[in-house]
Amino acid sequence: MSLPLLCNENLLSECDVVRMIHERHFWVEYEPIIAMNSGTIFGYEALARFILNERRIPPMPVLMVAHQNPELFFHLESELKALQLFHRPKNAMLFLNLDPHNFSDETKIAFWKQLFDGAQDLCLEVTENTDDMQTAFLSHCLDEIQRIGFPIAQDDIGNDEKPFCFELTSRADFLKFDKTWLLKIKRCPDYQEILKGFLSFAKAQGKRSVLEGIETEGDFLLARELGVDFVQGYLFKHLNHHSC
Repeated sequence: MSLPLLCNENLLSECDVVRMIHERHFWVEYEPIIAMNSGTIFGYEALARFILNERRIPPMPVLMVAHQNPELFFHLESELKALQLFHRPKNAMLFLNLDPHNFSDETKIAFWKQLFDGAQDLCLEVTENTDDMQTAFLSHCLDEIQRIGFPIAQDDIGNDEKPFCFELTSRADFLKFDKTWLLKIKRCPDYQEILKGFLSFAKAQGKRSVLEGIETEGDFLLARELGVDFVQGYLFKHLNHHSC
């Protein structure tokens, strides 16, 4: 969809989010995750997309507004996940973002178990849409995901605006490194040494690594040099898959 981007995200209200849900002004884009050893598509990350008054809305302000009302946030996420599962590409791993706050009670947990029942090649990507990550919610969320039996991915590693939790790192099967690593390394190449440490830890623990935000051939060559297992980003936009 080629639409103008909302210029002032602070104008978004809870009523706007309710309207987007009611009028189904959202869709899904599936960003491919490329295996470095073969160059083939290993999986897709399901990304939410929104429109309001014929303008595209970035996902983060929508999620942050909804997050202020736990029931609204759960309603939004449940609608998004159902859509993302329904339109998923076939024969590839699907990475589905989940916020720990939506595992806060038994009713919500029962919904996710029913929604995910029978799903194959699904990885639940634990992410935090605000800066108030609570350890109790996170631990409970991870326990439930592991009981269901799906692999776990840790998202946004290295993003200075997101909390970092070692418990999530230790329990994750995939470690996803934020695109800001590429910016940090461009400003100061020595940051590679920090990222290499994370990657060495991942290999030692049998975890697989994903570097996000690959936009240029130079980014891709750096990822190859670092030895990451998978990459994703704008460079592979021509391989994106869209929902109806």
